[in-house]
Amino acid sequence: MTTMNPSPPGLRRFTKLSGIPFLLAITMLLSLAMTATAGEPEDTMGQDVEAHAHAHMALEPPDWDAARAAFTVAAEQGSPTAMSYLGWMYEEGHGVVRDGAQAAEWYGRAARAGAHDFAVKLGWMYLGGDGVARDRERAESWFRHALDAGHAPARIAWASVLIADAQGGRDPERVFEARELMEQALDDGLTLAAYFLARIYIEGIGAQAVDDDLAAYYTRLGADDGHGQMQGWLAFMYVNGQGVDQDLVTAAKWANLAAANGDSLGHGLRLMLDEQLDPEQVHEARQRAVDWALEQR
Repeated sequence: MTTMNPSPPGLRRFTKLSGIPFLLAITMLLSLAMTATAGEPEDTMGQDVEAHAHAHMALEPPDWDAARAAFTVAAEQGSPTAMSYLGWMYEEGHGVVRDGAQAAEWYGRAARAGAHDFAVKLGWMYLGGDGVARDRERAESWFRHALDAGHAPARIAWASVLIADAQGGRDPERVFEARELMEQALDDGLTLAAYFLARIYIEGIGAQAVDDDLAAYYTRLGADDGHGQMQGWLAFMYVNGQGVDQDLVTAAKWANLAAANGDSLGHGLRLMLDEQLDPEQVHEARQRAVDWALEQR
């Protein structure tokens, strides 16, 4: 079987994880909208108070004092939404001096009231020292709070931390805990987990050995879900017969799709394969890519 070495560099080098930038990427992928909640206010009065708060924020300029007062009333009535807004106000300094400790206090109340996204947010805050003192133990406790509640995004969040740890040489055995969490998240329908599972097996992170077959399996899941970078990885795998049978036409199909999604690896592979294949094969690959895209509509 012929092995090709396209440009850009090979997949294992191309996809190398790297500590802090990796965590920052996860933070961006899992960043929380300030309006995220786990439930609705319990009564009409609470909803009315929150409506007044939003009306005050919609003024030009916003009346932050009045909005904060209204949200405080709603928070005391038990609204996790109002609690999260108060945390956001203190985090961003809207009508108050920025105060990370106060933000964390309100986010914690929201999390304990059932808005599990804010337990994850607190995990990131304490892990990175974002407005609060860096505290790994407290960060893990908040991630665990969300995990214990069965909050699927928390599985990806905490697993990504363990993967970055293992990549950096810390607790390499915990990559198996991360793998299990990602598998659970995938079962919950969070296809982002396939991206991390593929990387675990592509790189052989921590104590996990490289496994081309499983790498290809999870890469295919992400590619089929329309993830451009993973379409590029899958094209590379078909070029080299890595976890799949070598098939240059299928590789070109995925390279075309990846390139259309802006993936640089896919773009490079498409150019290379356009030169390697005969015109009929190039046409077939492009038609298969078009057919795949049309089936997704």
